[in-house]
Amino acid sequence: MDTLLLVLRVALSLAVVVVLLWMAQKRWSKGSRAAAGADLAVVSRRSVGQKASVVVVDADGRRFLLGVTEHSINVLHDGPAPEPVPVDEPAFDQSMRAAGMGRQGMDDAGSRPLRARHHRPRQEALSGSILSPKTWQQAGAAVRKALLP
Repeated sequence: MDTLLLVLRVALSLAVVVVLLWMAQKRWSKGSRAAAGADLAVVSRRSVGQKASVVVVDADGRRFLLGVTEHSINVLHDGPAPEPVPVDEPAFDQSMRAAGMGRQGMDDAGSRPLRARHHRPRQEALSGSILSPKTWQQAGAAVRKALLP
């Protein structure tokens, strides 16, 4: 009977810890997502050092030049965002076909050619968290590697 009570107390404690971790993860992940109504677009980013970069951002009709470091973000310049230039679609398509790209080399809207860039893989919302399935898979692989000769 004492063993059963001990197991129930441990299970309940573990459940409380998991729920608290889940709640904390939900709360912190909300801060990383901007307000759904805000119009925000990163226009360009250039690295100016190992841990510093300059970023051009359009937000609600304004364009900002931001200096981004590991510990801070500073507004270097701001002004009105330029009006988008209408693209003459038929002439644009002809030039893309002449270059051998066609529509497959275009972004989702079909308005800009895609650049060949090396992107980091998109991180999951729970990436690195104890609640992430990938974390448990890595832990299991490490245990199997340690147990099996």
